[in-house]
Amino acid sequence: MRKILQWRWAIFAVWIVSAVLLTVFQPDINAILKQRGQGQLSADTPSKIAESILNKMRTTKGNEELIVFYDKNKLSDDDMKQIQTGIQEIQKSKTELGVGDIIDPFSKPDAKSSLLSKDGTTLLVSFKLDVKGRDIDNIQKALDKKLKDVKVTYYLTGTDFINNDYAKLSISGVEKSGVLTVGFILVILVIMFRSVVTPLASLLAVGLSYLCSMGIAAQLIEKLDFPVTSLTQLLLILILFGVGTDYNILLFNRFREEMSHGHSVDDAIIITYKTAGKTIFYSILTVFIAFVSLVFAKFDIYQSGTVVAIGTAIFLLQILTFTSVLMKVFGNKLFWPSKTSSGHRENKFWDKITSVSVKYPLIAILLILGLTAPVIYFNKQNISFDSLKELGASSPAAKGFNLVSEHFGKGQAMPTIIAIENDEALDNNEAMAVLDKLTEDIKDIAGVEKVSSVTQPAAEPIKDFYISSQTETTTKGMDATKDGVNRISDGLNQMSSKLNTPDFSSVNDLINGTGGIETGLGSITDGLSQIDNGIEQGASGAAGLSDGIGKVKTGLSTISSKTSEVANGLSSLQGGYVKVRNGYKSIEQQLPAIQQGLGGMNQLIGALGKKYPEQLASDEQYLTLKQTGASLASGLAQLNGGIVELGKNYDTLNSNFLTTNKGLKQLAAAQKKMVSGLDELQKGAVTLSDGLKKGSAGQKTIITNMAKLKSGVSKIKDGQQQLSDGLSKLSGGMGHLKDGINKSSNGLGDISDGLEKTNKYLIQLKDSKTFFIPKEALTSDDFKKAINNYMSADRKITKITVVLKDDPYSTNALKTAEKINDVVVNGLKGTALADAKFGTGGPSSSSNDMSKVLKDDLNRMRVIILVSVFIVLVLTIRSISIPIYIVGSIIGAYYIGMTVANFVAYDVLKLDGVSSYMPFFTFIVIVSMGVDYSIFLMMRFKEYPDLSPKEAIVQASKHIGGVIMSAGIILAGTFATLIPSGLALLIEMGTAVIVGIVALCIIFLPIFVPALIALPDFIKRFTK
Repeated sequence: MRKILQWRWAIFAVWIVSAVLLTVFQPDINAILKQRGQGQLSADTPSKIAESILNKMRTTKGNEELIVFYDKNKLSDDDMKQIQTGIQEIQKSKTELGVGDIIDPFSKPDAKSSLLSKDGTTLLVSFKLDVKGRDIDNIQKALDKKLKDVKVTYYLTGTDFINNDYAKLSISGVEKSGVLTVGFILVILVIMFRSVVTPLASLLAVGLSYLCSMGIAAQLIEKLDFPVTSLTQLLLILILFGVGTDYNILLFNRFREEMSHGHSVDDAIIITYKTAGKTIFYSILTVFIAFVSLVFAKFDIYQSGTVVAIGTAIFLLQILTFTSVLMKVFGNKLFWPSKTSSGHRENKFWDKITSVSVKYPLIAILLILGLTAPVIYFNKQNISFDSLKELGASSPAAKGFNLVSEHFGKGQAMPTIIAIENDEALDNNEAMAVLDKLTEDIKDIAGVEKVSSVTQPAAEPIKDFYISSQTETTTKGMDATKDGVNRISDGLNQMSSKLNTPDFSSVNDLINGTGGIETGLGSITDGLSQIDNGIEQGASGAAGLSDGIGKVKTGLSTISSKTSEVANGLSSLQGGYVKVRNGYKSIEQQLPAIQQGLGGMNQLIGALGKKYPEQLASDEQYLTLKQTGASLASGLAQLNGGIVELGKNYDTLNSNFLTTNKGLKQLAAAQKKMVSGLDELQKGAVTLSDGLKKGSAGQKTIITNMAKLKSGVSKIKDGQQQLSDGLSKLSGGMGHLKDGINKSSNGLGDISDGLEKTNKYLIQLKDSKTFFIPKEALTSDDFKKAINNYMSADRKITKITVVLKDDPYSTNALKTAEKINDVVVNGLKGTALADAKFGTGGPSSSSNDMSKVLKDDLNRMRVIILVSVFIVLVLTIRSISIPIYIVGSIIGAYYIGMTVANFVAYDVLKLDGVSSYMPFFTFIVIVSMGVDYSIFLMMRFKEYPDLSPKEAIVQASKHIGGVIMSAGIILAGTFATLIPSGLALLIEMGTAVIVGIVALCIIFLPIFVPALIALPDFIKRFTK
């Protein structure tokens, strides 16, 4: 230390020069922040995956932005013309402006209904903006220049413009807070030290630390891509000026105290650094460790807090060198014009409440636990990412977005986008069926307003793409087919009923009659032989000859009668055969039509199977129907062949009938002649004796002819027997024909039943939402528009647009986004897109991802920070129990501060929750400051080793309480400067830190920690 004092001017110069150089060459952090943005999520989060996929799909780079034109009295025709002219100017300079994919109602009239509000007051023009590293303010000025002739009120809004307004408000808040902080600290220090020099010296020392720290941090941010947020600069200001001032107060008070003891300036400085300096070192160490542990955070916004670790390290170096130089240079004049030489007076407030708490430690502990436990238990923190609400009505981007929300709905302005990327093309029925099912599943989520996708581009199902609609036509065709089959079956039944087996019993009678003729002819022949003998014997046999002739005449009459009967029977039988043949011809003519109808029916059954392979491939009824149709077709083909062959047999048989009938007619004619001849013979019997010789010769001729006649009749009988056998076979064929027709009718009945069951199954499909897109629809020009809008050029990427019912940044919207993620995961699992890459983008999804990362990081970093500071406390205080008391006190103070911050967020600012980053930074500030103040107290506590713990803590509280209260007031005042910033994040953080610090300084450090320290002695005394 003496060497530092010896080289004081060199050290002074080094600090001044360093601060100047680092400030002059400091990169513009605000510009870096605007360009880089903040809160970058890791690449494996759903929103980042979606962003990556959608970037491959987009042909134009940039974010979606909006120009919102508004007139509360309705946009007039002149307004619309002005707007059209302005948009045309932007169109001409698209490349220069970095603008693309402009959608307006003038160049795309079809989009007018979705771009103009129903009341006609608000018109949207959407476009993509590629920032290309430019400043958003400059881009806005360029767009304003193009719209200079538009008199209608308009706003530029969207992701880039909202973020820019938020960044500007943050920067403005930081600058405002910085000025207020410096002014507040200056006033407080003047009041505390009643000096003009002390505040200026303190601010100079802290200011140099800040400038050097910020200069180094800015270089790291620019050169090494060190994380940066809108809170980076603010945190450094608050911690360095708040904590640095606290350390200076402790240091200057101890220095004044040592000077009052009569020490020289050098000795007073050395003693001060040995006592208060040691306390400050440990305090800075805890702050440094708390903030340097943020390197273990996963989120870059949390990591950005490590800049405070750089600041505390620089401040430690500064307080060891530059502050000691100031103390050496100014000496007693450091406190001019105050003439008080003593340090901080004893603090009566801490003295009294600490004394009471150690006297009644159990009561004090129970009271504080009774206050703190419910606060911790019931504390629930909803994190809000609604930067629009935080911006309020002052932001042009927020105003524009609020107009969109009011007239179109917030969900419409900032939808959630699901992006899916597959290795194979998605423009096929199998993939689209999965996408359509996923679309319907997402619609079922409670917080979803509407969903549009490649299969539902208008956010409504296309009826023609579902089997339920397609089966209506099919079922009508099935009904018509069933009616046709039933008609064929009825025709076959009628044919079967008329196709009776003929009665061929008369054929046997005919054969018997022919046999009788043959017998009669034999008798006649015998008679003629006797006549012949009689003739030869002489005239004496004339009387016998006359009798023989009478017998012959009688026999011939009988034969003639029988022959007539046979002829008539053959004529009747031939008529029956003709009718049978005509029936066969009718069947033969009808069978091709039946075969054709059955073939058409089988083709319909086959087409149905091809159209619905998955539904009918394993359907037993369908398979039975198909097999029956095929079997019936084969049977009908065989039946047709049999009927054709049977017709040929009929023709042959009919020809034989004609021949036989002709012979019988000739025989009947001959018999008539013979009867006439016998008549003449009988008449001439008297004169027979004269012509016996001639009669004998004629008689022999007759006998010969009769033998021939008998032989012909025998052949007729054999023919009739063959006819009988043929007719028997014909009768059997007729039975088979009738059986075949009956089976055909039954088969058609089965087909009819199958068609009916199939139709019922198809009717059931009407109630299902099975997606099936016909090939002709898939290749149609109309549907190609949807494919182009919702798919990439290679058809391997698609998107689903989801409009939510709630504010995209609201807690409900974030829950809906999480449900959407779950539905997508489950919806693709086990499908044709099971291996597809997918993500969910949009503000709701990205906020949900950020919320999960923040909560996870917050819980993890809480443990790391608390363990880190606990270890430092153990090493500093050389105790296990007291660090536990301190850590418990800090946790209680944090939750009390957060409870009040929640009240401010919900009931004052009317937000859905506290700002996203506030809980974490509030926690680390309260922890680091709480540990600081605790070290102040415990280092003083260790200065009384000869006293009992109870007495030592009272003495420490009495002497250091004023310093801690002063430090608490300064820190609380420093954070109070955040409240006028107008930014919800800073208001909430300032409120939470103020309340937490107050709780530490009034409740936990003077009451709870001393009571816990005194509790063991109290228990011992009470148990004796």
